[in-house]
Parts: sequence; C-alpha cells; structure tokens
Amino acid sequence: MIVVRLTPPFPLVVVGSPDYLRRRKRPERIDDLRQHACLRLRRSDGSLAPWPFLNGNKEVEAIVSGPLIAHDYPTLLGAAIQGVGLAQVPGPLAKAPIADDRLRALLTPFAVSTPGVFLYYPGRRQVLPKLRAFIEHVKYRSADAPRDRTMARRVRKLRVADGS
Repeated sequence: MIVVRLTPPFPLVVVGSPDYLRRRKRPERIDDLRQHACLRLRRSDGSLAPWPFLNGNKEVEAIVSGPLIAHDYPTLLGAAIQGVGLAQVPGPLAKAPIADDRLRALLTPFAVSTPGVFLYYPGRRQVLPKLRAFIEHVKYRSADAPRDRTMARRVRKLRVADGS
C-alpha cells in the first residue's frame, strides 16, 4: 500500500457570520454551543459527526444540534456565511471567508488539529495514468510541494534501483 500526503495537518475551526453573531451571543466555551444553531455533518455511513475539541490536554466531543445537516463541508460553510448557524469546518476551507470578514473564527483555543488528508492506493508497478496525474497534480499544488517533489524523485530512483 502506498500512502501520499495530500495536505499538511490543519485545524477544524468553528465559524459564524458577523450577522449571526449580532443576533446571538458569541460562544466563549464549548458548553456555550448548546445555546447555538450548529450546522452538522452527516458522514458517509449515515451517522452525525460530533464536533471534536481539545480542552487542555483532553479531547472532547460536543454533541451539537441545529437546523441543518449536510453531507459536505462546502454546504456547511455556505450556510454559515448566510448566517444560518455555526459550523465546524477544515481551516483551509474557512481561510478565505475569515480573511474577507464573511466569517469569524470562534473557540480557537479549543480547536483540534487533524493529521491532514492522505491518498492510499495499492503499490503496483504500473499505476493508472489518471491516478498518477492526480497524485502529481496534488503534490505540486500542496503547500510543501518542493519537499514532496524531491521525495517523489527519491522514491522513483529507489523503485528503479530495486526493480519495482
């Protein structure tokens, strides 16, 4: 099995629109989420994803409720921008709306970090050209692209040297 890092580690951030925060008190603690409309994510297995947080050195999962359940982060992000409620989304997705003041980051001291996104595929001698193109594209576009390209060259040299 071959593992390719697609993204560096990133935080899950809770976000809310300025309009929503004018109508509701800004949450300062994890427990404050009980008084908020929290936008929730339905996983591919049908379960609802809890909101993970880090409280000191302890991981905590908040069971939240709210008016919207979506199957993807862009929908949650769009609803948060529209003022429907608070959403917990990957930091890279929220970066631009936070920068242009469409969203505000909340509960940042409690944000949990994810290890990032990885691609797993069988380690065969011949990888389908479309998969190879996708892997190279993502490596090139990633934040640590120079290191990844160097590593990719090393892996190719090793594979050529050992005959795989």
